[in-house]
Amino acid sequence: MMSKSIELILKDEIFAELDIEYPEDHDTRLLDQGIDSVGFVKLIVLVESKFNISIPDEDLLFEKFSTAGLILNYLTEKTL
Repeated sequence: MMSKSIELILKDEIFAELDIEYPEDHDTRLLDQGIDSVGFVKLIVLVESKFNISIPDEDLLFEKFSTAGLILNYLTEKTL
């Protein structure tokens, strides 16, 4: 299943590189885990490079990437 491999990359590569724990609850806000504006930029750069996608400027809103669940949904849509 594609979403599982997306989740594994998110958990094992991206969250690990950002040095934050991957939340069991996909609705946990990344802000509550210590992601700040610099961390958000790093998150976007990592997502773009690991998944070989370009996130358009209009999608670069923290609200769209504020939880692991939202990131998973976004990537599932973009990589199908």
